[in-house]
Amino acid sequence: MYIEKIILKNFRNLKNQSIGPFTENINLVVGPNGSGKTNVLEALGLSAIARSCRGAQSREMVGFGSESAIVEVEGISEKKKPL
Repeated sequence: MYIEKIILKNFRNLKNQSIGPFTENINLVVGPNGSGKTNVLEALGLSAIARSCRGAQSREMVGFGSESAIVEVEGISEKKKPL
């Protein structure tokens, strides 16, 4: 699967972010300290394995003052050719 875009709502310190488009090759996430780079990676991991790759509880991933968080991932599923 190729991830095209990730949409985050109240996920940790990211209130309402749409990040993308991503390419099929290498993508860089850059920004100053405390801007949420690791949180973006955690959200991608959460969408892949349904738990935090940082060992956080679900309630810890919800932004301060919010009741819930949403992580949406848009992508393209690559169909494999028969052998």
